[in-house]
Formats: sequence, C-alpha cells, structure tokens
Amino acid sequence: GEMIETLDEVKRKLDDFTVLVTDNAGALGIGGIIGGADTEISATTKTVLLEAANWNFINVRQSMQAQKINTDAGLRFSRGVHPTWALRGVKRGIELMRQTSNGEVAQGIIDEYPLPASQITVNLPIKAIERVLGISMSADDGANLLMRGGFGVHYEHNGDTSLGESLDVSVPDTRMDIGTGIIGQADLIEEIARIYGYGNIPNTIIADAMPPQRSNPTLELEELTRDLLVALGLHENISYRLTTPEREALLVPPGAVSSLPLADYVTLENPISVDKVAMRHTLLANLLTNAQANARFTDRQQTFEIGAVYLAHDDQLLPDEPRRLGLLVTGPRYPEGWMNQGQNADKTQALDFFDLKGIVEGLLEGLHISGAVYKRAEHTSFHPGKSALLVMTKGNSEAIKDVEIGVFGELHPLVAERFALSAAPVLAAEFDLDVLLSLVPETVTINRLPVTPPILQDIALIVSEATPAAEVEAAIRDAGGNLLKDVRLFDVYQGESIPDGSKSLAYSLTYQNDERTLTDKEVAAVHSRIVRTLHHRLDAKLRA
Repeated sequence: GEMIETLDEVKRKLDDFTVLVTDNAGALGIGGIIGGADTEISATTKTVLLEAANWNFINVRQSMQAQKINTDAGLRFSRGVHPTWALRGVKRGIELMRQTSNGEVAQGIIDEYPLPASQITVNLPIKAIERVLGISMSADDGANLLMRGGFGVHYEHNGDTSLGESLDVSVPDTRMDIGTGIIGQADLIEEIARIYGYGNIPNTIIADAMPPQRSNPTLELEELTRDLLVALGLHENISYRLTTPEREALLVPPGAVSSLPLADYVTLENPISVDKVAMRHTLLANLLTNAQANARFTDRQQTFEIGAVYLAHDDQLLPDEPRRLGLLVTGPRYPEGWMNQGQNADKTQALDFFDLKGIVEGLLEGLHISGAVYKRAEHTSFHPGKSALLVMTKGNSEAIKDVEIGVFGELHPLVAERFALSAAPVLAAEFDLDVLLSLVPETVTINRLPVTPPILQDIALIVSEATPAAEVEAAIRDAGGNLLKDVRLFDVYQGESIPDGSKSLAYSLTYQNDERTLTDKEVAAVHSRIVRTLHHRLDAKLRA
C-alpha cells in the first residue's frame, strides 16, 4: 500500500512482496527494476553514491508483472545474475564516471554480503563422456575443451590418460545454467560436445544397455485416433489450453440453462494475457474461435482437436484432467475442383448432421468399437432436433455399460451467431476420449470372406413418428439371429399414404450362411419372425 514515485515520473502503489532499496528517510527505488524519483541525477548533481546489488529473479519477475513495467535492469535481473557481479559492476561504474566526467573517487567500498554463493564444482568422469558421446577422449582433451569454454579444470596428471580418470571442473560465475551432481555432468558433457563440434562426432552403434521396451497403450490409441480422423478428411487443431470464462459462456444462448460446467475455473495468478486467464472446461470454444478466424480464408472447414480439460473440485488440490475429442465441420459438402464442375453438381449443398455422423461412425469402425446407439440430445450449445448423444450400450466391463460418450450435431444458431459463424450450418462434437478409448478391444476377430451367396430382401415399415430408427434396427437384428448379416436403412418417408403421426422406414436386409446356401423357405421363416417381432415390440406395420 505504500506509494513511491519512480524515475519515469509514475506514482506506484507497492505490493507486500515488493523489495525496496531504502535509507532512513524512506524508499529510494524498487529493487532490481527502477530507481525512485528522489535518486534522479540532474545537471546540478555533484556527489553520487553508487549502490549495486543482486536480486532474486523470481521476485523481480513478480514485481514487474504486478507493476506492469519493463526496464533494462528488470529484464537482466529477471534472467538471473550471479551475486559476484555486483562488486564488479560498481567498480566498473566508478571507473567510467572517473574517465568520462573527471570524477574524484572516494576511497572504500561497503559490502554487506551475509550469504556469499559457494563455488560450484562438478566431478566429471572421463567414462561418462564416452558413454554419452560415443567417442574416446583422454583427460587432457576433455580438460582442454572445457578450459576453452571458460571452465576451471583441476586433476592430478600422472601420465595415465586412461578412461578411468575424472576431472574436477569449477564453473565460472557467468554460467548459472550449469547444475550440480549428475545434472552438472550432463551440462558439462553438452559443453564438450558443442566445443568439440557436433559434426566431428562419428556415427556409432550404441554400446550402452538398451532400456526395456514398454508399450504405451494410452498414447498409441490416441495416435491411432488422430490417424483415423486425418484419413476421414479432418485436419488437427492445436490450441492453447487457456481461455476466459466469458469466452466459454458464449456457448450458452441467452436465457438458457448451461449444459456445460461454466463455474469453478482453475485460474492463473499471473496470466500472460487478458484472454488466457483460466484453464478450459471444453474444447468447443477453441474450435469455434479458430473456425471464426479461418473463415476469412476458406468456407469449408473440417477440423478436430484432442486435449485435456481442467475440472476443479473443492475437495481436491489439483483438478481432474480428462481428455476430450472435439470435431468441427462446416461449409459446402463438395470442395471446389474439376470433378465438381458438371451441370449436375450442386455447389450449394452444405455439410449437415449426417456428414458428421458418418465421421463418428467411421472413427468407431476404425477403432473396432461396437454397440453405439444414437439418442436425441438436449444440449444448450446444439440445435434442438439436430443433435444426438453417442451412447455405448456395451463394453469391456459392466462399469462402462450404457454410458454417454458425448454429444454431436448442428450448433445452436444463436451460438453460431455469437461466434460469427452463421453463414452456413456448423456441425460440432465433443466426446470423452478416455471413456471412448477404454472401449477399444484388446484383440479383434477377423472373419474369412464368405463363400456362399447372400440373399437380399427389403422391408418397409410404418411406425410411430417418435420411434427412433435405432430401435427398429435393434428389433430387426434381435429377431434375425445369426442368419441376418446386415441391416441398412435406405429410405425415410412421410407424406401421402402415410397416416399422420407416422413415418415409413425402409430397410435392406442381407441373409447369409457361412457354410451353405440358404433356401427361400429358410429366409422366409426368418423374415416372418422379424415382422412379428416388430409388430409386437413397436406396433410396426408392413407398408403396402
């Protein structure tokens, strides 16, 4: 709360962590950053007291951030300066003032240095150099290279230059990047390689013990997911994991109750910018922000992002960091090109819900995940009636049975408008990648190609308008048994000849036996069982 006027004629309110240079009369300056106005030298100044010190670089960074000030001194001290340079600095300043201003130098220097920094010495075995660099090197050669780099080297030279010797290396105070112990050895070996010349190090077969090969299934499945999405035509999006709560609040239309966790953010003490103050809760905001920026250059975008979100809990010190998968597609269905120049090419067709659903199905197929069910979603960020939940009805364990993986569909028009993306429908998705990848089977069964001919039959059903097609397909598969190999919906119709409140669903059914050719009688029996099951379970009727 104390105030100080600095050399730039700005009155600054100090924080409790600010380090000051003071005398009995009060504050003279902010330590390591800038002096106070009372210390300013004018044309009438005759006597100057030089003060030189060393400052904690973390504190200097914190104070510069809090005071929103950048000075040459602050930048130098924020990187770390060795304490021994304070005395050298003040002596150099005195000498320059004597030479340039004919100053008369008073005798004596007062030095208050209660905790002088100790000399860093690293013991470097010659064998360690050979093990890391793969080259034979004598103690003399290693010492000469280090001394060329400004290091002090001490060892007893007894004429034996075998690899059993070691060097005691004194680190100069100009090299604050050199550590101690094993870390210091690695730093010195890096210096030897740099001075020796990377190009002079020959290619050799590794002579060290190979580490045991351990797989990383989590990373491998994540990389497989990336490969599959790229093969499906998407480009990876990589964005900052920092955002603002206000930015993510744009995902909620005005007056709606949010389906996203938009509270209890993990915030930064010293954010790098005003738009990166909190850890994100969702990938959607970043995907839409990047889509907004890219819309200036292209009207067709297909992107994905894999990354963590950060969900804080009151009873935990650290937040949960689940991985998420975000998808975004928008723009015309067919890109510009010579193949789309014909008279029948409809360039106005935009990507819709089913294009995104096809990408989701392609990803699940590539991961060999079965049992996916799509249910109507009610999510504030998505268009009602044009979005769906991805639900897994079976998995590798009971704990992950009937679990929601995420939501996908067309973005709510008001949300798209908030992100300036209302020119075309925006399709987006966000899935729990950890749960999704936990459903990937460890092994995959591959069946041989069929050697018997299939029998194809179509079936058209009239069901209630509220009945999902997935329920109809599930009933068909349950009744079809092993002889029913595939079910494909190829037509949905509402209109003339269809009662109000109903719809017509037409499916193509594939019957096949892997061992022998089916007879018409066998297929007819299964087909009749399917019709009866649909009637009893869903009150479905055959369409005439």
